[in-house]
Amino acid sequence: MNCPNCGGEVTDDVPFCPHCGHNLEGRKHKRKLRFILMDVQDDRRFRHLASAAVITVVIVAVLSVLLALGGTGTTDDSPFSPTLGEPSSDAIIVSDTSYIELRGDFSNGSLNARLDSSGQMTIWLSGSASEGFSTYTWILRDENTNTAQEITKNAPSLVWVSPYLGTYTVTVVCSSDTGSDEVYVGTIEYLGDIHLQYSFPYNGENYTVYVDVALDEYADSVYSTSVPSSVRHSSDVASGARFIVVGDAVSSLSQRLLDAYTARNPSAPTDGPEYVNYILSFVQNCFKVGSDTYYHSTSTYWAFPAETLYTAVGDSGDLAVLTASLLIASGYDAGIATVNGHAFATVSLDRYTGPTEIPDGFHVLRVIHDGKYYYLCTVDEVSATAGCVSDAYGYSDDHFTYYGETASEGSGMAFP
Repeated sequence: MNCPNCGGEVTDDVPFCPHCGHNLEGRKHKRKLRFILMDVQDDRRFRHLASAAVITVVIVAVLSVLLALGGTGTTDDSPFSPTLGEPSSDAIIVSDTSYIELRGDFSNGSLNARLDSSGQMTIWLSGSASEGFSTYTWILRDENTNTAQEITKNAPSLVWVSPYLGTYTVTVVCSSDTGSDEVYVGTIEYLGDIHLQYSFPYNGENYTVYVDVALDEYADSVYSTSVPSSVRHSSDVASGARFIVVGDAVSSLSQRLLDAYTARNPSAPTDGPEYVNYILSFVQNCFKVGSDTYYHSTSTYWAFPAETLYTAVGDSGDLAVLTASLLIASGYDAGIATVNGHAFATVSLDRYTGPTEIPDGFHVLRVIHDGKYYYLCTVDEVSATAGCVSDAYGYSDDHFTYYGETASEGSGMAFP
């Protein structure tokens, strides 16, 4: 195949073009999918959901379980249990810093799970739940990456090789020869200290950094007492700015980003637009963009940086908060802006007038605040450099605009 950016010849298995560094995986999530299912008895292994009938059954089943569990509604700040960081009495203890919580039909005994010493997880239906059925369609869904895999067997058990930290939904559709079906759904929360490796392109080279987030820091972020629930769910930009913090995870990541950059560019400045673009490239390439509606069951949810780094998922607001936190940790004067519900990181840059090349459909947007020029930075579009935003967003007469009209209430710029 040929690189769509430079036209150079590349092999199918490389994530980046060796000639120009272009990301050949697009927005592909850098946390590798760890769905390795064993005991396959037909040729339908590792396929995505394709049958409309199965999808309908799964959606109904999942909704039923969520309702039974009380859902993840807008009054709750996260889909996790209030004892996050403290395993329940029924949790599977993996190590001193990690454990697995089982809910849904695991709680009533219809589904069961165990983790053996080799790291394989066996999931099975109880005898009463599986009685009378001949085939079992297992669907394992990673809720962080919004991906799923399906496998059909004639045995009521499944072996999952090397489960990884994250939140998963397990659905098993039991079918009999007479055509009757039964559906069981359970949730698996594998919690622990995160240690992830990310690779991303910048200026024709590939960079690699590690991200570490302790479970305690993640739990403190999810159930932070520093901000009330009303602020976390407010669309006002000032509410979002309260989530810009430089904690342990951001501090260590900032240093690792700096080390990786200076190793390749020992004489390059780290206080100008080039380094801002480097940080932007990391955020734009390494995180999955997901909506608050899907991940938090609410229209607005501001996440602390540790939450976004832990789950590797966020909407524009979460990614803007993370970017601003990394910029501040790197010595920049930074904040966030929202325009009609879409968020951007903002950064003050002296003697900067914008990039020399502006993609089609984009323009340079800067705002004067307290005598400084602040440039808006797009966090959820790959290759949008500092100052580049969609033509839909503008600034006129001291307020932001959206397609030429005054932006909605709550739009503006704010700082921590």
